[in-house]
Amino acid sequence: MVRLLHDPEVRLLTLVGIGGVGKSRLARQVCEELGRGGTEIRAVELAGASGPEAALALLTEALPADPAEGAAPHLLLVENLEAVLPLAPALGALLAGHPRLTVLATSRAASGLTDEHLFRVRPLDVTDGAAARELFLWHARRVAYQGGLDAHEQTVTAICRLLEGHPLALIIAARQLAALPAEALLARLREGWSLSMKGAVDLPDRHRSLGRVMDDSVTALSLAARQLLARLSVFEDRFAYPAVADVLADVPAEEEADETRWEGISELVAHGMLHPAPSADGSSGIAFRMPGVVREYARRLLREEAGAQTAQALRGAHARHFGGRVLDGHEEHGAAAEIWARRVEEELPDVRAALRFLIDSADARSLDLAAALRGPWLARGRLREGIGLLDEVLALPAAGDGAARLRAREAHAVLTGASSSYAHALPALQECADGWQDAGETTARARTLVDLAAAQFEAHGFDRAEPLYREAIGVLDAAGDRWWAARARSLLGASAAATEKHRALARTALDEAVRGFRELGESTWTHVPYQQLGRMLHEEGHDVQAVALLSEGLGLAQRNGDDWNASVFLNLLADVRLTRGEAAPAAGHHLDSLRLVEGIGARPRYVWCLEGLASCLDDLGETSYAARLVGLSRAVRSQLTLDSWVEFPARAIDLSSVEWNLPRPVFERLCAEGAGLTVGDVLTEVPPLLSAKGSPGPRRERRRRHPDGLTGREVQVLRLIASGATSRAIASELFISIETVGRHISNLYRKIGVSGRAEATAHAIRSGLLEE
Repeated sequence: MVRLLHDPEVRLLTLVGIGGVGKSRLARQVCEELGRGGTEIRAVELAGASGPEAALALLTEALPADPAEGAAPHLLLVENLEAVLPLAPALGALLAGHPRLTVLATSRAASGLTDEHLFRVRPLDVTDGAAARELFLWHARRVAYQGGLDAHEQTVTAICRLLEGHPLALIIAARQLAALPAEALLARLREGWSLSMKGAVDLPDRHRSLGRVMDDSVTALSLAARQLLARLSVFEDRFAYPAVADVLADVPAEEEADETRWEGISELVAHGMLHPAPSADGSSGIAFRMPGVVREYARRLLREEAGAQTAQALRGAHARHFGGRVLDGHEEHGAAAEIWARRVEEELPDVRAALRFLIDSADARSLDLAAALRGPWLARGRLREGIGLLDEVLALPAAGDGAARLRAREAHAVLTGASSSYAHALPALQECADGWQDAGETTARARTLVDLAAAQFEAHGFDRAEPLYREAIGVLDAAGDRWWAARARSLLGASAAATEKHRALARTALDEAVRGFRELGESTWTHVPYQQLGRMLHEEGHDVQAVALLSEGLGLAQRNGDDWNASVFLNLLADVRLTRGEAAPAAGHHLDSLRLVEGIGARPRYVWCLEGLASCLDDLGETSYAARLVGLSRAVRSQLTLDSWVEFPARAIDLSSVEWNLPRPVFERLCAEGAGLTVGDVLTEVPPLLSAKGSPGPRRERRRRHPDGLTGREVQVLRLIASGATSRAIASELFISIETVGRHISNLYRKIGVSGRAEATAHAIRSGLLEE
């Protein structure tokens, strides 16, 4: 900016931005630097002027004599130029009379003069949040220096993001910590408290609160722009003009023609009330975004000036528009489905608001909308959000017809299964299948059978799941439902791949699934076949091919922004690396996976990541920390009622050596310590441990891989079964409860595909497990 002011062509440089964004601070910094270079600087403040004429008089009085040729450059700093903008032509004539004078101005709007150069001042970037956090903490420590703010980094970051990096908002919010803990401040800000916060008493009166800042800003708008601002506050995030036209058409305002609306938007942009933004679909269309502080004020304006009835009507029109955009295309597949998913993700804040309005209005359309969001909730791992909203939708009194309710119940069951165990979803999925059968909807029932089969596999094994998969595939093939048929084959193959005796079926089904998805131009749903084929290649000893296939799948998931499946690929790659003796890179994969699932809130996946990471750290000699991770994993299992659950498509991870490498009391103490850790602690504390292991050094000998994905403990139980030991004798031998023995027996029977002790003994002999 200093270089810009040295340009003789720049006569008037105006720093434009919403009130409190930091225009004056930036202008003063520029003036200080220019002053050190010899520029003579004068300043005039127009905020206190009683009107445009008084402001123009103040400015005229402040103008210095035009400097002589060769004299030191002169600069006039004009604060709050907006005070004189109604007399902009007179301002232009005034400046024209001083051709060798440069003016640096701050203003909430551009003057529109021919010679004006604009510099838009934006809020602080909150992408990494460093600058915003630094500003907030600098002011917070003045009033809450004993508050342990460094321990609330996540809360502080959330506050900065909620206030969108607006400097004055951050400064005023920081002062509230004199009376409120950081978490309570965040909660109040989420409830819309920011406009009421009061700043320091020595701030300029116009900056004492965000409400006052907005009062002054809105006063400068024309009546039409002010009314449009209030109506546009119905949008939660960026919006394209077609959305504005569609939503506002349902609730027309007086004399709001298309041309008038465009003029109003242009005025709001000029005053910093709207920011131009890239369109959500990546096209060349124009989109806009309203800053959060402005939106909060505009909504208050809408309620007070337009009335509650108009505000409610606008929310209804908004829900119709964004709900319709979700329902329009949610059953597409291939490239069209990917376009739809990206659009939903980009518009998610408005989609959430639409669903919330429909729920609060007890509108039956909420069933269809919530059911349609099943895919995005799954793909992005927003499981708790989806389950909570579906709970609300399904609790609405007599909302929706039978088909809509069945779709919503099925979405709830699938999300429940993904968030904990599909065993928990079995009864609901069975009820949905029965409901479709009663309604005579055979294709819909077949689709439900696909999810029901996956749940049966996880709960009871492949023999219970296979008939359901085959029935579903037959119906879907006959109906020409190619996408669901491919998905059914994908899950059939994935389930078969987890058993030793169905590998040929697994490979055939997975290959057919990949072919089916590719014929439909579908890339996202090839993840499951890729994951299972990669695992099978690894288990058959073809690690080079396994790594290549899993890496290809990881890249595809990352390009699609699919954190859920990217996490699965990272964990599978970690498994390959670990069995090859590459414990440190394997641990890095598990850490990256944990970071992803922490971001999307997929808490059940913590178990796979934490136990895999514990196994890696144990191999690296960090057994004490590995034991803490075992304790944290146990705590997660307990909190989510997961017990001995193994996530599909994972295999049980053998952690027995972590326990055996430590004295029992030490192991239990470390597990208790680990139960008090958080995922955030792990993400902070483990990277230094891995850095210390960066150079080659001694590693523990890798434990031998047992067949069929059996854990070390399950092999112990199988050997004792083969020796003729009863469940009570096994419990006594291994110092575990009879109930735990029963779970181990159930799990190992499922993995090796047997149903009794005689078959289990024969399998152990064939597999050579009794010879080890």
